[in-house]
Amino acid sequence: MKQEISEEQRKSGILTGAVIAFLLLALPLAVWLDLTELSKTALRRQAADLNSVITSVRSYYASNVVGRVLANPDGTTKVVHNYESVPGAIPIPATLSLELGRVIGAQQENITYRFVSDFPFQNRAPHQLEKFEKDALDALRKDPEKKIVETETSLFNDKVRLVAPVTMGPACVSCHNSHPESPKKDWKVGDVRGIQEVIIAQPIAANIFSFKFLLAYFVIAAGSGLAFLALQRRQASRIKSMNKELESANDFLASLSMKISRYIPPQVYKSIFSGQKDVTIHTERKKLTIFFSDIQNFTATAERLQPELLTQLLNEYFTEMSAIAHEYGGTIDKFIGDAMLIFFGDPETKGDRADAQACLQMAWRMQHRLTELNAKWRASGIEQPFRSRMGINSGYCNVGSAAATAWTTPSSAPRRTSPPACNRSPNPAASC
Repeated sequence: MKQEISEEQRKSGILTGAVIAFLLLALPLAVWLDLTELSKTALRRQAADLNSVITSVRSYYASNVVGRVLANPDGTTKVVHNYESVPGAIPIPATLSLELGRVIGAQQENITYRFVSDFPFQNRAPHQLEKFEKDALDALRKDPEKKIVETETSLFNDKVRLVAPVTMGPACVSCHNSHPESPKKDWKVGDVRGIQEVIIAQPIAANIFSFKFLLAYFVIAAGSGLAFLALQRRQASRIKSMNKELESANDFLASLSMKISRYIPPQVYKSIFSGQKDVTIHTERKKLTIFFSDIQNFTATAERLQPELLTQLLNEYFTEMSAIAHEYGGTIDKFIGDAMLIFFGDPETKGDRADAQACLQMAWRMQHRLTELNAKWRASGIEQPFRSRMGINSGYCNVGSAAATAWTTPSSAPRRTSPPACNRSPNPAASC
């Protein structure tokens, strides 16, 4: 049992330490997760805003610049992809988008802009599309309104990739369907020609130091938690040593209690050690059923038997009779030589009538058991076995834990003319 308790305490200590460690780590972890989510949300919003700006610029340029030039074919301004080699020319919207992407990438190290299509002009190198970009292009051609965002999170870095469709406007359709280098001549307004992709990466560490006061709090809280754990371990060690001392004391008290129980009736022992009664000197008046028995002609029998054999027979006789008394709820008050005194009704009672009936049943059972013992003893060669005389009476008595208690004895109480010496034990007594 001690090992089980020790193991249980060890498991409880481990569990407590694990819970405290979890609580210490849970708050920083929760803040880290919130910081990661906050970073991803900010990156998505930033990518969406940048995509919206570039789309608006390209749309405005296609409608209000390129559209006006194409609407006046007699002018000297031309709209071509190689505008840098043609004096007075301006770039087509796609080329403008590519130029914007290069400018943004050069000025913003954490931002990448891609303007790609699977239908590039013949004089341009084909665009290398990743699987994510190919899947996004296919999905947008089925549903141009679909929003495609991919978020990649690592321990120290977050990255957001936002893909938007490049749709064909009237000016774009007119240019592509008539351009000699265009690979596709049947474009319609609203078709998805390609995609524009905004990639923004940002290290989480860039945002961590924005929470310097919170980090300082974490450090202080962690230090306090570790100090608390150290204090708890120290207290646990002291409590463990105290428990060992208490176990030694408990072992002594348990052995003492077991020794005391041999001299106190079980009912009295239980009522005292369970707290139902205090060990104080007091008496009270109760109605009891008293049982008294002794062995007929015991003096003559004792003179014929050897002391060792007589002791053996008495021990067996009283052991069997005591077991029967306990079985029927009787309280054994004392053994007087060859006699025994038992009463019913204190400290436990089932009612006056029930106590009297239990006493009668006990007496009958004792006579029956004594017959069995006599047969056993005769079979072992012992002559002149025991014969028991019994007396029972019910009446009011003073009972309690006084060392010697005087009772008012009913006139019909069983008596002995010459009782042997009385061996009393210091436990609640009943006599008449």
